[in-house]
Amino acid sequence: MSRFTKKLRASAANAIELARYGRIGDEYGAPFEIADRGPHHRLRRYRTGAAPNAPIALLVPPLMLTAEIYDIAPDVSAVAKLGALGIDPWVVDFGAPEHEEGGMHRSLDDHVRAVVASIEHIRTTTGKSIHLCGYSQGGMFAYQAAAYVRGEGIASIVTFGSPVDIHKGLPAVRSDVTGALVRTIEPAISAALGRIEGLPGKLTSTAFKLVSTKKEIAQRLDFVRSLHDRERLARSEARRRFLSGAGFVAWPGPAFRMFVEQFVVHNRMLSGGFVIDGRTLSLADLACPILAFVGETDEIARPATVKAIATAAPDATVHFGSIPAGHFGLVVGSRAMRITWPAVADWIRFVEKTGPLPDLLREDEGRDDDLEPTDYDVDFELLVDSATRSARAAWRRLGDAIAGATDTMDAVRYQEPRLRRLARLEPDTLVSPSRELARRAKAHPDATFFLWKGRAFSYAQADTRVTNIARGLFACGVRAGDRVGLLMSTRPSLLSAAAALSRLGAIAVIGPPETNAEALRAAFARNDVRRVIVDPNHAALDLGAEILVLGGGPGRRVPNGTRDMEAIDPAAVALPDDLAFDAGRARDVAKILLRPNESGVLRDVPVTNHRWALSAIGAAAACTLKPTDTVYCAVPLHHPAGMLVSAGAALAGGARLALGDGFDPKRFLTEVRRTGSTIVFYAGEMLRPLLDEPASRGDRSLPIRLVAGSGMRPSLAKRLRERFGFGTMEFYAGTAHRAILADPTGHKPGALGRVLPGSAEVMLVRCDLALRAKLTDDHGRLLLAEPTEPGLLAAKVASEELHALRDLPGLVRNAFTDGDAWIVTSDVVRRDADGDHWFVDSLSGFVGKGAETISSRAIEDALYEIAGVRLAAVWDEDGAIHAAITASRAIEQRELEEALAGFPKPKEIFFLPSIPLTDGFRPNKAWLREHAREGTLISEARRRRA
Repeated sequence: MSRFTKKLRASAANAIELARYGRIGDEYGAPFEIADRGPHHRLRRYRTGAAPNAPIALLVPPLMLTAEIYDIAPDVSAVAKLGALGIDPWVVDFGAPEHEEGGMHRSLDDHVRAVVASIEHIRTTTGKSIHLCGYSQGGMFAYQAAAYVRGEGIASIVTFGSPVDIHKGLPAVRSDVTGALVRTIEPAISAALGRIEGLPGKLTSTAFKLVSTKKEIAQRLDFVRSLHDRERLARSEARRRFLSGAGFVAWPGPAFRMFVEQFVVHNRMLSGGFVIDGRTLSLADLACPILAFVGETDEIARPATVKAIATAAPDATVHFGSIPAGHFGLVVGSRAMRITWPAVADWIRFVEKTGPLPDLLREDEGRDDDLEPTDYDVDFELLVDSATRSARAAWRRLGDAIAGATDTMDAVRYQEPRLRRLARLEPDTLVSPSRELARRAKAHPDATFFLWKGRAFSYAQADTRVTNIARGLFACGVRAGDRVGLLMSTRPSLLSAAAALSRLGAIAVIGPPETNAEALRAAFARNDVRRVIVDPNHAALDLGAEILVLGGGPGRRVPNGTRDMEAIDPAAVALPDDLAFDAGRARDVAKILLRPNESGVLRDVPVTNHRWALSAIGAAAACTLKPTDTVYCAVPLHHPAGMLVSAGAALAGGARLALGDGFDPKRFLTEVRRTGSTIVFYAGEMLRPLLDEPASRGDRSLPIRLVAGSGMRPSLAKRLRERFGFGTMEFYAGTAHRAILADPTGHKPGALGRVLPGSAEVMLVRCDLALRAKLTDDHGRLLLAEPTEPGLLAAKVASEELHALRDLPGLVRNAFTDGDAWIVTSDVVRRDADGDHWFVDSLSGFVGKGAETISSRAIEDALYEIAGVRLAAVWDEDGAIHAAITASRAIEQRELEEALAGFPKPKEIFFLPSIPLTDGFRPNKAWLREHAREGTLISEARRRRA
C-alpha cells in the first residue's frame, strides 16, 4: 500500500472519529473533586499529589472563559504545574451561565460572593490562609473579594493582567480627558447596556475567528494537512477545542452592566467606593502582599492599568512581575510554564517564609526576552490587536476632538444648567428636598444615593423610606403646616425624617442633639412644637412634647410613654384623596434650624425651600458635581453645612452621599477611600487634624479632588494641597438669607468669589469695628463701604420673604430706599479690585479696643505660622486680648513674640492639651473664657524650665 493511500485512510478514519465524537482522542482534564458548591459556582480541588500541608492557591477565572483556562492541555496546565511545584491548587468554577438556571441573570455581586464563599470554605476545612490568584477579570474578582473580607484569611494576592485603573487603558491626549470622554458618552452607554441581556460565548468565539481570519485559515489548513497524524491531532486537540469556542462562555447581562457602570464609567477599582452585595468597598482596605503580573505587550490590560494597584492599595506591599507576553500568554503557553507559574510558586514560598523573593522580582536580575511566543500567544494577540486597534483609534480621535475643552464640557453639562435653574426659581416654583428625591428615584431608581457604615442604599430605597415615614407621621396626626421637632444624631433617619416632613408640607424644627433639654424645651415651645421625632438615644428626654421614636436598628429600646414609629404599618395608613405630597413651593418655610449663639442660647433660623435650593443646587454647580462623584459629609446634619450644603448638594447634583459618623482623622481617611469620596464639604478647622496624621504612601492617592466649605484659612489650604494634592474652594451661603457666593474657577484660593445666579443681591455696608456695629446716616439709612474697605455683608430680602424673616436679627427696613428690606449679617467681608469677595472675620471676632481693634483671625493666622501649633484661638475679655494654643511641642515665649510682632500684644497666652470645637468645627471661645486658665501660661512654663 502506498504512503499516500495510508495517509488517506488514516485521514478518513480520523475524520470519521471527529464527526462521530466531536473530538480526536480522549477528553483531557486533570483530576479534581468538587469540594463545595453554591448557586453560582463549584469549588474544584485538584488532585496533583501536593503534600497535605502544601500552601494553597485559589485560582479565579475571568467571566467569558471557563475554569479550564488553568488546565487547557497537559503541557500548558497551570494546576498541574503548581502541583508539581508543591502548591495545592483549587479553582473557582463559575460554569456556563447560558446553560444554568438563572445563569444569565447573575450579577457581579454573585460572582464575588462565589469567590468569598470559596475562601471561607477552604479556611474552614483546612484551617489555612490562602493565596488568592486571578487572571484578567478573575484578578479583579480576587481584589474585590479580598476587600470584601477585609483581607481576613488571605496570605497574598496574585493577579495576571488585571486592570485597576481602567481609564488608563482608554487613551486620550490628556489624562483628564479620558474621564471626561467616559462621562460624555455615559448616557449612551447606559441606554445601550439596558438593552443587553448578556454576551453569549459564541459571540466572543466568533469575534476571535473574524478578527484573526488569516490565522484561522492557516490553522485549518494545518489541521487538514495533519489529519492523518492522530498522535499530533490528539496532542493539540484540547487547545483547538478551547480556542474554537469550548473555552468561551456567556457573560450575564446584569454582571456586564455592573462591570461597565462601576469599573469603566466610574473607575471605582481605583477610586474606591464600589458596591458589592450592598457594601461599599475599597482596595485601600488591602494590606496583604500583592504580586501583579504585567504583560509587556498586553493590549487588554496595559501595564499602567495593572500597576495602578500600588496607588489603589497604599497599605499593601506590592510587587510587579513583568513578562514579555500578551494578555493570554501571561497564564497559558510555554512562556507561562517557564516563567509565570514557577514565579507564582516561588512567591508563595516567599510569603510563607520558606523561600527567597522570586528571581523575577529582583530588580538586579535580567529576564529572557528572546523566548518565542507560543501559538496561544499569537492567536490571542491577533484577536486583541485587531479588536482594540480600531477602538483605540476611534477613542483617540474623539479625545483629540475635545482635549482642549474638558473644563468647558463639564461647565456646560453640569454647572450651566444648575445655574440657569437657580436663576429661574420663582416664589411659586415647586421645589423641595423631598421633591428632588422623588425625581431622582423615578429617573434612576437603582442608582446608589447614600452610603452609611459600609452599606449602600439606592434612590428607590431612600424614597420609599421617606414615603413610609410620611405615612407614619400622618397616622401620628402631623399635617401640612405643623411644626415638628427633630432631634437626632447624624444618621440616615434624620435626613429621612426631614424629607418626610417636607413631603407632608410640615416644618421641621431641627435642634442640635448636644444641647441641654431645658434649652430645647424652650425653643420647641417658642415654635409651638407639639411632637418631636427622636432617635432612641434621645427618647428619654423631657422635651415638653409628644415623643416619636424613629430608627435605631436591632436591639433598640423605646421608653414607655413614647410612640414607636417603626411599629406603624405604612400600608395600613389611609391617606385622604386631596393630600398632595411634595407640594412645597420656593417661598414656603421648609425647616427651622435651632442654632446656638456664642453664649449657647438657641435662636431660630427659618430656611425656605428657595434657600435650600440655593445652597444645594448652588454648591452642586460651584463644585461641578457629577454622577461619578461621591460627597463625604462629616459635618453634623443639624448644622447648615451638613443639611443644606453637603446632603443638599449630593441630592441636587445626582452624586452619591457618604455619611460620616462625626469626624476623626484616621476614620476619615479610611472612609474616604472605602466610599471613593471625591468631594468633601468642611466647616471651620475640621480638616486641620489631617496634618497631624503620620505621612503615608497613600497621601497623594486619596480619591478626593476638591474640599469645599467655609472657614478654611489660605495657609491651611496650601498645606493640605501640598501634602494630599486636592484643591480647595471657599463657599459662602447664609443660613437665613439668600446670599450665596463661591469661586467655581478656583483662581483665588481662599476667596469667596462672587454672587451666584439666583442669589439675593449683596452689598457691603460700613461698620465701626471698634464699636462692633453697623453705621448709618442721619436718616437711619445704611452706608455703603468704600471699594476695598471691609464692611458687613448685607443681603436684600424679597417681599415674599419678609413675613417669614420679620423677627430675624439684622433685618433692616428702608435700608437704602423706602420700602426695601435688607438683612445685615455679622460677617465682615472685603471686596478686591477684581470684584471678588474675601471673608475677614465675624463682627464678634474682632478683639482689642480703640485703635488696636483687630481681627482675631489675623492673630490666629500669625500663631499658625509657628511650627508645631495645632490649634489657635483668640478672644476678647473686656477689651483685653487673650489667646490659647495646642501644640505638638513646647512653644517658647520668644517664638510667640516673633510671630506676633506688629500685632497688639495679647494679655495672656495659654497652652492647653486640647481645645473643644463647636459643631461647626471652630474653637469654642465661650468654653475658653471659662476654662482657659486651667491651662499653662506660656511665660510661666518658660520660668519653670529655666
